[in-house]
Amino acid sequence: MHQLSIEEAVVAGRVCDKAVFDAFLEVIASQGYERATTRAIAEAAGINEATLFRRFESKQNLLRLAVRSNFAEFELDLDAPGDDVAADLVTILSYYTWLYETRSGVVLTLMREAKFNPEVASVLTEPEKLLERVDRVVLHHQQRGSLVVEPPRHTFFALVGPVMMRAIARRVDQRATQKPADPATVVQRFLEGHRQR
Repeated sequence: MHQLSIEEAVVAGRVCDKAVFDAFLEVIASQGYERATTRAIAEAAGINEATLFRRFESKQNLLRLAVRSNFAEFELDLDAPGDDVAADLVTILSYYTWLYETRSGVVLTLMREAKFNPEVASVLTEPEKLLERVDRVVLHHQQRGSLVVEPPRHTFFALVGPVMMRAIARRVDQRATQKPADPATVVQRFLEGHRQR
């Protein structure tokens, strides 16, 4: 899960899809989905507007593919959680740490705009599917007696809250010098208060 170099982004003279997705998400983070024009998106991606439409058909389809691409990078077998609650939570938190550190602007923008924009709301089904899989991991560990029994989403928010807030604080306060959170340390602290007694 890394930003592409220029060499990786341009393959045989063609800007790869991932480079277009990254550019598109950066434009959304700075301008919002509604105000992001296809001209600005194409310019940020280094392609012309006609190519953008030919390859992706519409701004909504481009958003859907960009969001799906970000979740496809999350190679996790969440359907088969293990016996080690800490290991499963570190895997989950590592992804969300990456997401909030690299995409916090676009995540917040899409969450805000989904309330009044049906195009954005329809695309956010991808993240919701992932959260449902995370819920199943939490339930698995609750049933094994490894976690306090509470609504799984409460557990999720308690787990990712510190990572999300740190990323938001760093985005808002340009003077913030905190390094990204270490998922293993966050999980260790989390489990001190969320293990079943």
